[in-house]
Amino acid sequence: MCCGCFIYGSVHVKMPRRDVVERVLGVVDYVLLEGLGVRDWRELVRRDWRTVIVVVGLLTYFKILRLLTKAANLYYRLRYGIDFRGDMRYVAELARRMGKRVERVDEYLLSIYERNREVFRPRLVLFLLVLLPCFVVYGLWATAVGFLTRHYAQATIWLTSLLLTIAVIPIILTAPFINATTTMRDAKLINRV
Repeated sequence: MCCGCFIYGSVHVKMPRRDVVERVLGVVDYVLLEGLGVRDWRELVRRDWRTVIVVVGLLTYFKILRLLTKAANLYYRLRYGIDFRGDMRYVAELARRMGKRVERVDEYLLSIYERNREVFRPRLVLFLLVLLPCFVVYGLWATAVGFLTRHYAQATIWLTSLLLTIAVIPIILTAPFINATTTMRDAKLINRV
């Protein structure tokens, strides 16, 4: 395989096997790292306020991913003495050490919006706008009543389920967006190669 390209897909918080990555890097000339840029989210929401649900879901997803990466960093630092900042950075660092060219092929929210606006409109918007506030109000009320009546275990369960619901619902509504953008980004990578 001469003049090959290695397209690395990410698991984010798991370090790839070094021997496998080095074997692949020994055969290719450059590495393309794909990503999704969310820095332009404010401009996107200004253009179309209906995209806010997907944007909140993505930002929540990336915050959770950042926390998981920090936890993985702590694990890899304590166990192996490796400063792990994410698997894509790890692969890029290995490629640079081996003298390979590394390029990032990022897709940004605005460019995805301009190509396909439908991926930003989750199907369950009415469900989210009606049911989630009702659940939040009921959850807060049940938590307050539980604490006031000294049923601490029940109140803690309600509070935990309330917080998990608030964190998970936007991520669930973002899933169709992530599937659609993965297809768009893969096509961009294939055209790039």
